[in-house]
Amino acid sequence: MGKPNPALSIPFPPVKLRQRIGPMGNEDPAGTYDRTGRGHRKLIEDILPDDWSWSGRRVLDFGCGAGRVLRHFASEAGDGEFWGCDIDRPSIAWMRDHMCPPFHVFESGETPGLPQEDGYFDLIYAFSVYTHLTDHWAGWLLEHHRVLADDGLLLATFLGEGMIEQLIDEQWDEEKIGMNSLVHGASWDLGGPITLHSPWWLRAHWGRAFEILDLRPHTGGDRPAGHGLVLMRKKPVQVTAEDLQRLEPGEPREISALQHQVEQLRDETLKSQASASWRLTAPLRAAKRRLRAHRGT
Repeated sequence: MGKPNPALSIPFPPVKLRQRIGPMGNEDPAGTYDRTGRGHRKLIEDILPDDWSWSGRRVLDFGCGAGRVLRHFASEAGDGEFWGCDIDRPSIAWMRDHMCPPFHVFESGETPGLPQEDGYFDLIYAFSVYTHLTDHWAGWLLEHHRVLADDGLLLATFLGEGMIEQLIDEQWDEEKIGMNSLVHGASWDLGGPITLHSPWWLRAHWGRAFEILDLRPHTGGDRPAGHGLVLMRKKPVQVTAEDLQRLEPGEPREISALQHQVEQLRDETLKSQASASWRLTAPLRAAKRRLRAHRGT
């Protein structure tokens, strides 16, 4: 008889909090929430080094939501220190009431800054966070570098080859994508901005602060599908946000990606204007329809 799963004793958060991470389907939303959380834990363990052990580790789930992934570490939390943080206050409040102990949680802000001392964590994992960071990505990367122990690990997902067509109906072209951010200003309730990354760009820019241990462009097996994964080890370096942001010398794709970013933003602006125009003229179109209908009587 197998050991009971402590995660099963943790209640599921309210539907509104579960749906912040995306649609859970109509047939079995609670089951989908549970399965995807377990699936994310498996992704973490599949990419971590073979000699990794959870015992005695300090771990941060950065952007934990209402604990979809964190809940599946309930057993390990008895012999380690597992933290979660998120910008969504209701999610953190629910976790405090239902998941602490064994976990520790706190509310984080949109701008970089964590309350822990230097070198506190052994592992930080961030699912669907850097996929939405635009203005503050470099600051957050440095903050994660600061709170990681020497040789600490950062695992992050990114959007690239496996998601671009689904998100913006564009074919993947590594020559045109570096770090390309779209839907600026979108509210977090609607998913926030979208940030696309190419593997070459991650190696060039994130690699200035971290050693890239494993980089998987997508999680779809033989076919490009799903988020990308990158596992990195903290380097013993002092770098600034400006260091991380500067263009990679001698890399022509930096310029072609910036040119494509301009084209993408232009097209996005034109579509937004067209949509706004369509909404603003809706009363006029309705009046014309009524007039045509009246004339037809």
